[in-house]
Amino acid sequence: MEPIPFSQRWGPRLIVVAGVLVLLSIASVSIYAWKTRQQVTITGLRVGGVDVGGKSFSTTAPDSDELAAGLTTAANRYLDLKLTLVGPLREVKMSRRELGFSVDHAVLRAAVTEAGRQGDPWADVPAWVRARRGKVDLAISATVDTKKLVEVMCELKDELDHAAVDAHLDLERHTVAPEQPGTILHVYESAASVEDAALTGADRVVLSVTNTAPKVLGATLANIDISTVVGRWETRYSSTGTDSDRTYNLKVGADHLNGHILQPGEVFSFNEVVGNRTEKEGYRVAPVIQAGELVDGLAGGMCQIASTLHAAAFFGGLDIVSSTPHSRPSAYIPMGLDSTVVYPSTDLKLRNPFPFPVVMHYKVKQGAVKVELLGKEKPYQVLLEREIRAETGHGSQSRRDPTAPPGQRLILQEGYPGYSLVRRRYIFPTGAVLPRAVVSGKTPVAEAIQALPKSAPKLVPLKKEQWGLSYPSTQLIVAIGSGPAKLKKKDPPPSHHIPPVPKDDNPIFKMLR
Repeated sequence: MEPIPFSQRWGPRLIVVAGVLVLLSIASVSIYAWKTRQQVTITGLRVGGVDVGGKSFSTTAPDSDELAAGLTTAANRYLDLKLTLVGPLREVKMSRRELGFSVDHAVLRAAVTEAGRQGDPWADVPAWVRARRGKVDLAISATVDTKKLVEVMCELKDELDHAAVDAHLDLERHTVAPEQPGTILHVYESAASVEDAALTGADRVVLSVTNTAPKVLGATLANIDISTVVGRWETRYSSTGTDSDRTYNLKVGADHLNGHILQPGEVFSFNEVVGNRTEKEGYRVAPVIQAGELVDGLAGGMCQIASTLHAAAFFGGLDIVSSTPHSRPSAYIPMGLDSTVVYPSTDLKLRNPFPFPVVMHYKVKQGAVKVELLGKEKPYQVLLEREIRAETGHGSQSRRDPTAPPGQRLILQEGYPGYSLVRRRYIFPTGAVLPRAVVSGKTPVAEAIQALPKSAPKLVPLKKEQWGLSYPSTQLIVAIGSGPAKLKKKDPPPSHHIPPVPKDDNPIFKMLR
């Protein structure tokens, strides 16, 4: 039997197969053409992690079609995603929305509706397959409001910037607190870094900062001797509820100075160390002396912090470089030892004359401000002499008060006399024996020394300093009610009574420490 020729045996079958393939090709082309014409996103498509596959969309009403809700969800999720801003000492988390990012919904819609519709089956069909497998997730592109981003960086700068902290002695724990570098945030460089990180999908960005070095390092404190009290002073304050804001200011101010180290020969500036007394620094409104009158002002009480330090420094033997008395005496300290401070114009400046460092130790509690200047044993004793040269009476004035009933008399400010005086500081050797006539009595120290018997040991001060001080008189201010008779009597204002100079201290007052 002769074999059947190949063409006769397989020809019909090949024709059938070819026909089937042609039909399949025609069907595939038809399906592809039909699918690309449908206004439905490809199945399984995701954008920003949100499934938007199989959503119908409209070219005439894009805001209300099925796809719109999915795109809104994806955009909100993207904008609400937190970005971690790594700053100095701490991290801040903020959403892209808070940073000024926004999503262009038209651009996002175009990217979603055009996915799998490039007009090339060899590119589109594989995209359909990958989408069905959950492997097509379109990234969301965003625009940035640069102005808003810079404003946010400026706000962060206020929070993150901080001055360098010098290493200091922890006087309560008797340890050295290490130094901390300061930092300055660069606004525009940080804004650019944030923009790049958010647009590229990063979830963390390191902000651009510059470190500033502290002046005092921990290594320099290792051998500081604080075993001896060089000088000390204590003043009292009212701890009643009405003076709570002033008490709070005292503690805030003392915290800036506690542990401050004054190196040999160094000049201390109260205003430089404490800085500006603002609400941002935690200060509150409390009574202050202004032009001789007691009024409410921000950071009231800081003069007591300065005056207590001034008195401790005076008897500790520190050089008084610059000191200004109040416009009226203070109730908490003897006249002549007070020192007013006003930032930045009126300062208290001291210099350390010793060959060893002096450390400031403040305590504010239980109605007392205590200052200790710590260091080594000082080689001398200090005597204060205050001589009143003139005393003047005070005037008075009355003011009408329409909020008080007729005739009610309210003392707004007590009157106080004015004084012109001389303050002297004598520094004697530690072993010098000071006769009673020098320390007490009603004669100046210089006259008392000259009056000593020739047989007495010669007494010569190592140093004598003299300052002329004056306190203008303070007017008595009285408010007289001038309102309607039906008004209730007003409660009297708080009294800030300053006791007059005791007769025993007038004209000569002496104190030895």
